[in-house]
Amino acid sequence: MNWKLYILWLISFLAGVIFVYVLPDDSLSPSLRYLFLGIWGTVLGAIFNAITLKLNNRPKEDPFDVLTKNDPETQFVPVVGGKGQDPIDNTPAFQKAEAVEEESLAKGTSKPTIVAPEFPDDEWIDFSRELLHNRPFPEVIRKLSAILPKIFKGASGVLYMYSNNQDELHQIFSFGEHKISDPTINRAECASFDSAKIVVADYSDPQHVSGCMHLHYRPQGYSLCAPVEGLEEHFGILTIQVDELPQGETIESWKTKMSMVVTAFGLFVANQNLQIRFKTQSLRDQLTGLVNKRYLEEALTRSLSEARRHGTPIGMIMLTMDNLEYLKNTHGVHAEEQMLWELAQRLPRYIRTEDIPCRYGENTLCVLLPGADKVRTQQRAEKIRHEIENLQVAYGKLILQTTLSLGVATYPENAKTAAELTSIAEQAMQQASALGKNRVCTAQASVSSEN
Repeated sequence: MNWKLYILWLISFLAGVIFVYVLPDDSLSPSLRYLFLGIWGTVLGAIFNAITLKLNNRPKEDPFDVLTKNDPETQFVPVVGGKGQDPIDNTPAFQKAEAVEEESLAKGTSKPTIVAPEFPDDEWIDFSRELLHNRPFPEVIRKLSAILPKIFKGASGVLYMYSNNQDELHQIFSFGEHKISDPTINRAECASFDSAKIVVADYSDPQHVSGCMHLHYRPQGYSLCAPVEGLEEHFGILTIQVDELPQGETIESWKTKMSMVVTAFGLFVANQNLQIRFKTQSLRDQLTGLVNKRYLEEALTRSLSEARRHGTPIGMIMLTMDNLEYLKNTHGVHAEEQMLWELAQRLPRYIRTEDIPCRYGENTLCVLLPGADKVRTQQRAEKIRHEIENLQVAYGKLILQTTLSLGVATYPENAKTAAELTSIAEQAMQQASALGKNRVCTAQASVSSEN
Protein backbone atom coordinates (compact mmCIF):
# COMPACT_ATOMS: atom_id res chain seq x y z
CA MET A 1 0.00 0.00 0.00
CA ASN A 2 1.15 3.54 -0.88
CA TRP A 3 0.70 5.32 2.42
CA LYS A 4 1.06 8.80 0.92
CA LEU A 5 -1.85 8.19 -1.42
CA TYR A 6 -3.91 6.71 1.37
CA ILE A 7 -3.32 9.76 3.59
CA LEU A 8 -4.22 12.03 0.65
CA TRP A 9 -7.48 10.06 0.12
CA LEU A 10 -8.28 10.26 3.82
CA ILE A 11 -7.76 14.05 3.88
CA SER A 12 -9.94 14.46 0.78
CA PHE A 13 -12.74 12.36 2.26
CA LEU A 14 -12.62 14.29 5.55
CA ALA A 15 -12.78 17.54 3.57
CA GLY A 16 -15.99 16.26 1.99
CA VAL A 17 -17.42 15.42 5.40
CA ILE A 18 -16.59 18.88 6.72
CA PHE A 19 -18.12 20.47 3.62
CA VAL A 20 -21.41 18.64 4.18
CA TYR A 21 -21.33 19.45 7.89
CA VAL A 22 -20.94 23.24 7.38
CA LEU A 23 -23.75 23.51 4.79
CA PRO A 24 -26.93 25.24 6.04
CA ASP A 25 -29.57 22.86 7.32
CA ASP A 26 -32.13 23.97 4.72
CA SER A 27 -29.81 23.51 1.74
CA LEU A 28 -29.77 19.68 1.68
CA SER A 29 -31.87 17.03 3.39
CA PRO A 30 -30.16 14.45 5.62
CA SER A 31 -30.67 11.67 3.03
CA LEU A 32 -29.00 13.76 0.30
CA ARG A 33 -26.13 14.57 2.62
CA TYR A 34 -25.48 10.82 3.23
CA LEU A 35 -25.83 10.08 -0.48
CA PHE A 36 -23.27 12.78 -1.29
CA LEU A 37 -20.80 11.34 1.23
CA GLY A 38 -21.23 7.84 -0.21
CA ILE A 39 -20.64 9.04 -3.78
CA TRP A 40 -17.70 11.19 -2.64
CA GLY A 41 -16.03 8.26 -0.86
CA THR A 42 -16.62 5.94 -3.86
CA VAL A 43 -15.14 8.38 -6.35
CA LEU A 44 -12.07 8.98 -4.17
CA GLY A 45 -11.63 5.22 -3.65
CA ALA A 46 -11.78 4.58 -7.42
CA ILE A 47 -9.21 7.29 -8.07
CA PHE A 48 -6.97 5.95 -5.29
CA ASN A 49 -7.21 2.40 -6.67
CA ALA A 50 -6.46 3.47 -10.24
CA ILE A 51 -3.40 5.48 -9.25
CA THR A 52 -2.12 2.63 -7.10
CA LEU A 53 -2.47 0.05 -9.89
CA LYS A 54 -0.73 2.35 -12.30
CA LEU A 55 2.20 2.88 -9.96
CA ASN A 56 2.55 -0.85 -9.39
CA ASN A 57 2.36 -1.42 -13.15
CA ARG A 58 0.07 -4.42 -12.82
CA PRO A 59 -3.57 -5.06 -13.61
CA LYS A 60 -6.20 -5.11 -10.95
CA GLU A 61 -6.77 -8.58 -9.57
CA ASP A 62 -8.97 -10.31 -7.07
CA PRO A 63 -7.26 -10.18 -3.65
CA PHE A 64 -8.44 -13.72 -2.97
CA ASP A 65 -6.45 -15.04 -5.91
CA VAL A 66 -3.34 -15.01 -3.77
CA LEU A 67 -4.77 -17.89 -1.73
CA THR A 68 -4.86 -20.19 -4.76
CA LYS A 69 -1.66 -19.10 -6.48
CA ASN A 70 1.13 -21.67 -6.62
CA ASP A 71 3.79 -19.66 -8.41
CA PRO A 72 6.10 -17.57 -6.24
CA GLU A 73 5.76 -13.81 -6.49
CA THR A 74 9.52 -13.21 -6.28
CA GLN A 75 10.74 -10.97 -9.07
CA PHE A 76 14.12 -11.93 -10.56
CA VAL A 77 16.21 -8.86 -11.20
CA PRO A 78 18.66 -9.37 -14.09
CA VAL A 79 22.27 -8.71 -13.28
CA VAL A 80 24.71 -7.93 -16.09
CA GLY A 81 28.25 -9.21 -15.72
CA GLY A 82 31.21 -6.90 -15.94
CA LYS A 83 33.75 -6.70 -18.69
CA GLY A 84 35.41 -10.00 -19.42
CA GLN A 85 32.88 -11.91 -17.38
CA ASP A 86 30.28 -14.37 -18.56
CA PRO A 87 26.74 -13.08 -18.39
CA ILE A 88 24.93 -14.25 -15.33
CA ASP A 89 22.18 -16.77 -15.89
CA ASN A 90 19.03 -15.30 -14.38
CA THR A 91 16.83 -18.31 -15.04
CA PRO A 92 14.81 -19.18 -11.92
CA ALA A 93 16.08 -22.17 -9.98
CA PHE A 94 12.86 -24.16 -10.35
CA GLN A 95 13.00 -23.75 -14.13
CA LYS A 96 16.60 -25.01 -14.14
CA ALA A 97 15.55 -28.03 -12.10
CA GLU A 98 12.72 -28.80 -14.54
CA ALA A 99 15.12 -28.50 -17.45
CA VAL A 100 17.63 -30.87 -15.84
CA GLU A 101 14.86 -33.35 -15.10
CA GLU A 102 13.56 -33.21 -18.70
CA GLU A 103 17.10 -33.67 -20.02
CA SER A 104 17.62 -36.68 -17.75
CA LEU A 105 14.37 -38.28 -18.89
CA ALA A 106 15.30 -37.64 -22.53
CA LYS A 107 18.65 -39.41 -22.03
CA GLY A 108 16.93 -42.32 -20.29
CA THR A 109 18.56 -41.71 -16.92
CA SER A 110 16.54 -42.05 -13.73
CA LYS A 111 15.67 -39.18 -11.42
CA PRO A 112 18.19 -38.92 -8.53
CA THR A 113 16.84 -40.16 -5.21
CA ILE A 114 17.32 -38.45 -1.86
CA VAL A 115 18.35 -40.76 0.97
CA ALA A 116 16.77 -39.78 4.29
CA PRO A 117 18.69 -40.39 7.53
CA GLU A 118 17.70 -43.65 9.18
CA PHE A 119 16.44 -43.71 12.75
CA PRO A 120 15.24 -46.66 14.86
CA ASP A 121 11.83 -45.21 15.70
CA ASP A 122 10.37 -48.29 17.40
CA GLU A 123 13.46 -48.88 19.54
CA TRP A 124 13.59 -45.21 20.54
CA ILE A 125 9.92 -45.23 21.57
CA ASP A 126 10.58 -48.32 23.67
CA PHE A 127 13.64 -46.69 25.25
CA SER A 128 11.70 -43.48 25.98
CA ARG A 129 9.00 -45.54 27.65
CA GLU A 130 11.64 -47.07 29.93
CA LEU A 131 12.77 -43.58 30.92
CA LEU A 132 9.22 -42.36 31.56
CA HIS A 133 8.45 -45.40 33.71
CA ASN A 134 11.63 -44.67 35.70
CA ARG A 135 12.98 -48.19 35.26
CA PRO A 136 16.04 -49.25 37.30
CA PHE A 137 19.33 -47.76 36.18
CA PRO A 138 20.91 -51.08 34.98
CA GLU A 139 17.91 -51.77 32.74
CA VAL A 140 18.08 -48.31 31.16
CA ILE A 141 21.83 -48.66 30.60
CA ARG A 142 21.26 -52.01 28.90
CA LYS A 143 18.64 -50.46 26.60
CA LEU A 144 20.86 -47.46 25.85
CA SER A 145 23.87 -49.62 24.95
CA ALA A 146 21.65 -51.57 22.53
CA ILE A 147 20.07 -48.58 20.78
CA LEU A 148 23.14 -46.35 20.31
CA PRO A 149 24.71 -48.53 17.54
CA LYS A 150 21.38 -48.31 15.66
CA ILE A 151 21.16 -44.53 16.00
CA PHE A 152 24.82 -43.93 15.09
CA LYS A 153 25.49 -46.56 12.43
CA GLY A 154 29.11 -47.45 11.83
CA ALA A 155 30.28 -45.49 14.87
CA SER A 156 32.17 -46.50 18.00
CA GLY A 157 31.44 -44.86 21.31
CA VAL A 158 31.83 -44.76 25.07
CA LEU A 159 29.53 -43.61 27.86
CA TYR A 160 31.43 -42.15 30.83
CA MET A 161 29.96 -41.29 34.21
CA TYR A 162 31.31 -40.12 37.55
CA SER A 163 31.84 -42.49 40.45
CA ASN A 164 32.94 -41.37 43.92
CA ASN A 165 35.69 -39.16 42.51
CA GLN A 166 34.20 -36.14 40.74
CA ASP A 167 37.41 -35.52 38.79
CA GLU A 168 37.46 -38.91 37.07
CA LEU A 169 34.95 -40.36 34.64
CA HIS A 170 34.67 -44.12 34.34
CA GLN A 171 33.48 -46.11 31.35
CA ILE A 172 29.97 -47.53 31.85
CA PHE A 173 29.90 -49.28 28.47
CA SER A 174 31.35 -49.01 24.98
CA PHE A 175 30.02 -49.99 21.55
CA GLY A 176 31.38 -50.35 18.03
CA GLU A 177 34.33 -52.24 16.61
CA HIS A 178 37.04 -49.70 17.43
CA LYS A 179 38.64 -48.58 20.68
CA ILE A 180 38.53 -44.80 20.76
CA SER A 181 39.34 -43.79 24.34
CA ASP A 182 40.63 -44.97 27.72
CA PRO A 183 38.48 -46.77 30.34
CA THR A 184 39.03 -43.86 32.75
CA ILE A 185 39.50 -40.22 31.79
CA ASN A 186 39.88 -36.93 33.60
CA ARG A 187 37.15 -34.36 33.01
CA ALA A 188 39.79 -31.84 31.90
CA GLU A 189 40.61 -34.12 28.94
CA CYS A 190 37.19 -33.52 27.33
CA ALA A 191 36.36 -30.11 25.88
CA SER A 192 32.62 -30.72 26.25
CA PHE A 193 32.89 -30.45 30.03
CA ASP A 194 33.98 -26.80 30.05
CA SER A 195 31.92 -25.75 27.04
CA ALA A 196 28.77 -27.56 28.30
CA LYS A 197 27.81 -28.32 24.69
CA ILE A 198 28.50 -30.84 21.94
CA VAL A 199 32.08 -30.66 20.65
CA VAL A 200 32.70 -31.89 17.08
CA ALA A 201 36.14 -32.83 15.75
CA ASP A 202 36.68 -33.09 11.99
CA TYR A 203 39.98 -34.92 11.55
CA SER A 204 39.92 -34.44 7.77
CA ASP A 205 40.72 -30.77 8.30
CA PRO A 206 44.51 -30.40 8.74
CA GLN A 207 43.98 -27.09 10.54
CA HIS A 208 41.70 -28.70 13.10
CA VAL A 209 42.92 -29.18 16.65
CA SER A 210 40.68 -31.40 18.78
CA GLY A 211 39.86 -30.16 22.25
CA CYS A 212 39.17 -33.72 23.46
CA MET A 213 42.54 -35.17 24.36
CA HIS A 214 41.14 -38.56 25.37
CA LEU A 215 40.25 -39.42 21.74
CA HIS A 216 43.75 -40.45 20.74
CA TYR A 217 43.21 -44.08 19.67
CA ARG A 218 41.43 -43.29 16.39
CA PRO A 219 41.82 -39.64 15.35
CA GLN A 220 40.14 -39.92 11.94
CA GLY A 221 36.75 -39.13 10.42
CA TYR A 222 34.56 -37.32 12.91
CA SER A 223 34.14 -37.44 16.68
CA LEU A 224 31.42 -35.95 18.87
CA CYS A 225 31.50 -35.46 22.64
CA ALA A 226 28.40 -34.38 24.55
CA PRO A 227 27.93 -33.73 28.29
CA VAL A 228 25.28 -35.78 30.07
CA GLU A 229 23.50 -33.16 32.18
CA GLY A 230 20.21 -32.60 33.95
CA LEU A 231 18.86 -30.00 36.36
CA GLU A 232 22.16 -28.07 36.19
CA GLU A 233 24.21 -31.10 37.26
CA HIS A 234 26.93 -32.85 35.25
CA PHE A 235 26.77 -36.66 35.34
CA GLY A 236 29.01 -37.84 32.52
CA ILE A 237 30.03 -37.69 28.87
CA LEU A 238 28.91 -39.54 25.74
CA THR A 239 31.55 -39.68 23.03
CA ILE A 240 31.38 -41.29 19.58
CA GLN A 241 33.69 -41.57 16.57
CA VAL A 242 32.91 -42.52 12.96
CA ASP A 243 35.27 -42.88 10.00
CA GLU A 244 32.65 -41.81 7.45
CA LEU A 245 29.09 -40.55 7.87
CA PRO A 246 26.37 -42.80 6.38
CA GLN A 247 24.77 -41.77 3.09
CA GLY A 248 22.15 -39.07 3.51
CA GLU A 249 23.41 -37.94 6.93
CA THR A 250 25.37 -34.87 7.93
CA ILE A 251 27.32 -33.85 10.99
CA GLU A 252 24.41 -31.55 11.90
CA SER A 253 21.95 -34.45 11.87
CA TRP A 254 24.30 -36.42 14.13
CA LYS A 255 24.56 -33.46 16.49
CA THR A 256 20.77 -33.35 16.65
CA LYS A 257 20.55 -37.05 17.45
CA MET A 258 23.36 -36.73 19.98
CA SER A 259 21.56 -33.87 21.71
CA MET A 260 18.33 -35.84 21.82
CA VAL A 261 20.01 -38.88 23.42
CA VAL A 262 22.02 -37.05 26.09
CA THR A 263 19.09 -34.77 27.00
CA ALA A 264 16.68 -37.67 27.56
CA PHE A 265 19.26 -39.75 29.42
CA GLY A 266 20.50 -36.77 31.45
CA LEU A 267 17.00 -35.97 32.73
CA PHE A 268 16.53 -39.63 33.68
CA VAL A 269 19.80 -39.65 35.66
CA ALA A 270 18.84 -36.37 37.35
CA ASN A 271 15.51 -37.85 38.40
CA GLN A 272 17.22 -40.96 39.76
CA ASN A 273 19.69 -38.78 41.63
CA LEU A 274 16.88 -36.76 43.22
CA GLN A 275 15.13 -39.93 44.35
CA ILE A 276 18.32 -41.24 45.97
CA ARG A 277 18.86 -37.93 47.75
CA PHE A 278 15.28 -37.84 48.97
CA LYS A 279 15.50 -41.39 50.26
CA THR A 280 18.85 -40.70 51.92
CA GLN A 281 17.57 -37.55 53.59
CA SER A 282 14.42 -39.30 54.76
CA LEU A 283 16.51 -42.05 56.42
CA ARG A 284 19.24 -39.88 57.96
CA ASP A 285 19.29 -37.58 60.94
CA GLN A 286 20.00 -33.99 59.93
CA LEU A 287 22.16 -33.09 62.93
CA THR A 288 24.38 -36.14 63.35
CA GLY A 289 24.33 -37.57 59.82
CA LEU A 290 23.60 -41.03 61.25
CA VAL A 291 20.69 -43.11 60.04
CA ASN A 292 17.45 -42.52 61.92
CA LYS A 293 15.09 -44.74 63.90
CA ARG A 294 13.08 -45.68 60.82
CA TYR A 295 16.15 -47.03 59.07
CA LEU A 296 17.22 -48.91 62.21
CA GLU A 297 13.84 -50.63 62.43
CA GLU A 298 14.06 -51.76 58.80
CA ALA A 299 17.65 -52.96 59.24
CA LEU A 300 16.76 -54.78 62.46
CA THR A 301 13.87 -56.58 60.74
CA ARG A 302 16.22 -57.80 57.98
CA SER A 303 18.88 -58.80 60.49
CA LEU A 304 16.38 -60.79 62.57
CA SER A 305 15.20 -62.64 59.47
CA GLU A 306 18.77 -63.63 58.61
CA ALA A 307 19.56 -64.50 62.23
CA ARG A 308 16.60 -66.89 62.45
CA ARG A 309 17.55 -68.50 59.15
CA HIS A 310 21.23 -68.97 60.00
CA GLY A 311 20.98 -69.28 63.79
CA THR A 312 23.25 -66.28 64.49
CA PRO A 313 22.98 -63.71 67.33
CA ILE A 314 22.37 -59.97 67.17
CA GLY A 315 23.75 -57.40 69.58
CA MET A 316 22.38 -53.96 70.42
CA ILE A 317 23.87 -51.05 72.37
CA MET A 318 21.78 -48.10 73.55
CA LEU A 319 23.71 -45.09 74.85
CA THR A 320 23.15 -41.55 76.06
CA MET A 321 25.44 -38.75 77.23
CA ASP A 322 25.33 -38.18 80.98
CA ASN A 323 25.65 -34.38 81.01
CA LEU A 324 23.55 -33.20 78.08
CA GLU A 325 21.16 -31.32 80.36
CA TYR A 326 24.08 -29.62 82.11
CA LEU A 327 25.64 -28.56 78.78
CA LYS A 328 22.33 -27.16 77.59
CA ASN A 329 21.64 -25.20 80.79
CA THR A 330 25.21 -23.94 81.23
CA HIS A 331 26.50 -23.30 77.70
CA GLY A 332 23.31 -23.30 75.61
CA VAL A 333 21.65 -25.62 73.16
CA HIS A 334 24.46 -25.24 70.60
CA ALA A 335 26.98 -26.74 73.03
CA GLU A 336 24.64 -29.72 73.51
CA GLU A 337 24.27 -30.18 69.76
CA GLN A 338 28.03 -29.83 69.23
CA MET A 339 28.76 -32.59 71.72
CA LEU A 340 26.10 -34.86 70.21
CA TRP A 341 27.56 -34.26 66.76
CA GLU A 342 31.11 -35.02 67.94
CA LEU A 343 29.92 -38.29 69.49
CA ALA A 344 28.14 -39.28 66.27
CA GLN A 345 31.26 -38.62 64.17
CA ARG A 346 33.48 -40.75 66.43
CA LEU A 347 31.10 -43.62 67.06
CA PRO A 348 31.75 -45.39 63.71
CA ARG A 349 35.47 -45.55 64.56
CA TYR A 350 34.83 -47.79 67.57
CA ILE A 351 32.63 -50.37 65.86
CA ARG A 352 32.88 -52.78 62.90
CA THR A 353 32.08 -51.82 59.31
CA GLU A 354 28.98 -54.02 59.28
CA ASP A 355 27.62 -52.48 62.50
CA ILE A 356 24.95 -49.79 62.13
CA PRO A 357 25.05 -46.66 64.33
CA CYS A 358 21.92 -44.50 64.41
CA ARG A 359 20.22 -41.68 66.26
CA TYR A 360 17.40 -43.49 68.03
CA GLY A 361 15.93 -40.62 70.07
CA GLU A 362 16.54 -36.98 70.89
CA ASN A 363 19.40 -37.75 73.28
CA THR A 364 19.84 -41.46 72.52
CA LEU A 365 22.11 -43.21 70.05
CA CYS A 366 21.97 -46.88 69.17
CA VAL A 367 24.31 -49.41 67.58
CA LEU A 368 23.05 -52.57 65.87
CA LEU A 369 25.64 -55.36 65.76
CA PRO A 370 24.58 -58.20 63.42
CA GLY A 371 26.26 -61.50 64.34
CA ALA A 372 27.60 -60.22 67.69
CA ASP A 373 26.89 -62.29 70.82
CA LYS A 374 26.60 -61.01 74.40
CA VAL A 375 30.35 -61.02 75.12
CA ARG A 376 31.36 -59.17 71.94
CA THR A 377 28.58 -56.62 72.36
CA GLN A 378 29.69 -55.94 75.98
CA GLN A 379 33.30 -55.52 74.86
CA ARG A 380 32.29 -53.08 72.12
CA ALA A 381 30.17 -51.07 74.57
CA GLU A 382 33.08 -50.83 77.04
CA LYS A 383 35.40 -49.59 74.30
CA ILE A 384 32.93 -46.87 73.32
CA ARG A 385 32.50 -45.82 76.97
CA HIS A 386 36.27 -45.65 77.54
CA GLU A 387 37.01 -43.67 74.36
CA ILE A 388 34.33 -41.05 75.02
CA GLU A 389 35.29 -40.74 78.68
CA ASN A 390 38.71 -39.46 77.58
CA LEU A 391 37.38 -37.24 74.79
CA GLN A 392 37.87 -33.48 74.97
CA VAL A 393 36.07 -31.23 72.48
CA ALA A 394 37.08 -27.62 71.82
CA TYR A 395 34.08 -25.27 71.84
CA GLY A 396 35.28 -21.71 71.48
CA LYS A 397 37.36 -21.07 74.59
CA LEU A 398 35.74 -23.98 76.39
CA ILE A 399 36.61 -27.68 76.55
CA LEU A 400 33.56 -29.94 76.51
CA GLN A 401 33.62 -33.41 78.08
CA THR A 402 31.05 -36.09 78.80
CA THR A 403 30.59 -39.69 79.90
CA LEU A 404 28.14 -42.30 78.65
CA SER A 405 25.53 -44.62 80.10
CA LEU A 406 25.19 -47.71 77.92
CA GLY A 407 22.73 -50.61 77.84
CA VAL A 408 23.40 -53.95 76.14
CA ALA A 409 20.88 -56.54 74.93
CA THR A 410 21.23 -59.49 72.55
CA TYR A 411 19.08 -61.75 70.42
CA PRO A 412 18.00 -64.47 71.16
CA GLU A 413 19.16 -64.39 74.78
CA ASN A 414 17.19 -61.30 75.83
CA ALA A 415 14.49 -60.95 73.19
CA LYS A 416 12.61 -62.77 70.43
CA THR A 417 11.37 -59.76 68.41
CA ALA A 418 12.71 -56.44 67.22
CA ALA A 419 10.47 -54.47 69.57
CA GLU A 420 11.60 -56.54 72.57
CA LEU A 421 15.28 -56.12 71.71
CA THR A 422 15.16 -52.31 71.47
CA SER A 423 12.96 -52.03 74.57
CA ILE A 424 15.22 -54.21 76.74
CA ALA A 425 18.39 -52.42 75.52
CA GLU A 426 16.79 -49.07 76.39
CA GLN A 427 15.84 -50.33 79.87
CA ALA A 428 19.44 -51.45 80.44
CA MET A 429 20.67 -47.97 79.43
CA GLN A 430 18.29 -46.32 81.89
CA GLN A 431 19.51 -48.70 84.57
CA ALA A 432 23.15 -47.68 83.88
CA SER A 433 22.19 -44.03 84.25
CA ALA A 434 20.29 -44.69 87.49
CA LEU A 435 23.22 -46.65 89.00
CA GLY A 436 25.63 -43.72 88.73
CA LYS A 437 26.26 -43.17 84.99
CA ASN A 438 29.51 -43.76 83.09
CA ARG A 439 28.94 -47.50 82.97
CA VAL A 440 27.64 -50.40 80.88
CA CYS A 441 24.64 -52.45 82.04
CA THR A 442 23.80 -55.75 80.37
CA ALA A 443 20.24 -57.02 80.28
CA GLN A 444 19.48 -60.29 82.00
CA ALA A 445 17.74 -63.16 80.28
CA SER A 446 14.07 -62.30 79.83
CA VAL A 447 11.13 -64.44 80.84
CA SER A 448 9.98 -64.88 77.28
CA SER A 449 13.38 -66.20 76.20
CA GLU A 450 13.54 -68.66 79.08
CA ASN A 451 10.18 -70.25 78.13
